[in-house]
Amino acid sequence: MIRLHNFVWLAALAAALVAPAALAASLSLSMNLTFNTPGNPLSGGIWKVVGKADERGLAGVAMRLDNINFNASGFLAPAGFEVRQFATIPAGGTIIEIVEGDDLSSKTLDVGIIGGPVPSSYVDALGLAPIMGNPNLGSFTGGVELATGTFNAGVVPTWVSAQANVFSSAGGQPAITASVQQTVRAVIPEPATLGLAGVALIGLIAASRRSAN
Repeated sequence: MIRLHNFVWLAALAAALVAPAALAASLSLSMNLTFNTPGNPLSGGIWKVVGKADERGLAGVAMRLDNINFNASGFLAPAGFEVRQFATIPAGGTIIEIVEGDDLSSKTLDVGIIGGPVPSSYVDALGLAPIMGNPNLGSFTGGVELATGTFNAGVVPTWVSAQANVFSSAGGQPAITASVQQTVRAVIPEPATLGLAGVALIGLIAASRRSAN
């Protein structure tokens, strides 16, 4: 495991960015949860992060997730992404930082562009919907799969933060800072279960925050 500090790689990637263009670029990230027992957020399960980008596609992303299990086999970024690193933040803590990105000496363009030239096999599962009041960022079908792992029974994976760069199609710049949106989604089998799952999820998150303070 490689320990990362202050998004070192991402900061280096952004060294030549143009501030005005940064306002236009965006990346959306969804952490999709599959519960071991459908509709039961207390049962543990599998998480997967997928993304969709604009401009000329994702150049690099640094994500911090809480209450997850992750190892090197969980990297799902395309083969053209040479940077694949992760670390526990802080050492012995529960937050995992995952960094994936492209080597600018051989750019891999259009990653995560829905309907773009890079093939994607990712399809949203039937019934996948935002949970816990997370925003609805629309369909991610055709986006890029970035990382996956498991989570234990009794905890719910959550976003801590995310930063990203995308390749720019204008101005001759190799990459620009992206505005990042995050959501958490799950397949809830029945409408009645959705309310119960939401209450349970909120309770779990509140308990985890209290224990962290």
